[in-house]
Amino acid sequence: MADTRANQSLPLVSIITPAYNASAYIVETAESVLAQDYPNLEYIIINDGSSDDTLERLEPFKERARILSHPNRGEQATVNRGVEEAQGEIVASVNADDPLRPGMVRAAVEALLARPELSGVYPDWLKIDSQGRVIEEVKTADYDLKIMLEQHYCIPGPGGFFRKSRLRGEPARDPRFRYSGDFHMWLRLSLAGPLQRLPKAWATWRFHEAGGSQAGRNLEMAANKVAIIEDIFQRADLPQEARTLKRQALSAAHYGAGLLAIYNQAVPGRRYMLKSILLKPVWPKGFIPMQRRSWLRIAYIMAQPLSTALYRAWLKLSGRSPRA
Repeated sequence: MADTRANQSLPLVSIITPAYNASAYIVETAESVLAQDYPNLEYIIINDGSSDDTLERLEPFKERARILSHPNRGEQATVNRGVEEAQGEIVASVNADDPLRPGMVRAAVEALLARPELSGVYPDWLKIDSQGRVIEEVKTADYDLKIMLEQHYCIPGPGGFFRKSRLRGEPARDPRFRYSGDFHMWLRLSLAGPLQRLPKAWATWRFHEAGGSQAGRNLEMAANKVAIIEDIFQRADLPQEARTLKRQALSAAHYGAGLLAIYNQAVPGRRYMLKSILLKPVWPKGFIPMQRRSWLRIAYIMAQPLSTALYRAWLKLSGRSPRA
């Protein structure tokens, strides 16, 4: 974190990493942030009550980063503390297992300086495995609030940077939405100003079974999907043209919630799917392929637990592994 006169002409950027039992990946991620070719950088790592040796692994970074600790509060509260502590106007939250690629910070700053109206920017990204091997390069969609609402699709992913002032005094992550707080944040930011895609894979997202999105396919995650959309449509700052999308947005949210029943039959998939169909029997055309409504998946969920038993039997007979 340099403070030379030359560096002061560049805006201070604050990067926050919430770390809970992150010893396996925190060193790699911290090194990726501190190796960025941007000189005016504040790095805040918050140990969220880890029970492993995360804090000990952070010892070598204490001269170059602010290492904070508190009893376990969860990711949302930890990110919020980091944003409150941040001195920079440009802020990002980088997960402890998702290292940045070289040039990410500089690319984000250049884009934000070029367009003062932007609330944030986000890059394409690489899906990596537990060993850091690339599984897939993900090209994100260009920003469109309509797509985010009617397709229940959080366009910004890993590597998103935003202007702290565009939160307009609200917490970065609403504590009511443990599993959808990031999507809710980006929706709120987009009401304060547009977002912009950076068309290069500057960030990574690590796929592993201990990750929050894999471990959290539960009742609360399903409920969060619907609740964040209900909350957004109650906001006074939602543009009038977006309000016409309410039934479609709620239909897509219920559909996304219902899909979790594929992985966890405690989720009331039938109820969510029926509500999705009742809200909007026919969806508009032009959806991103992964967000399109699948009647085959709906049939699978409606037929559970029989469909699940038949699928598992087929997997066993064919020698295949189930898809995550």
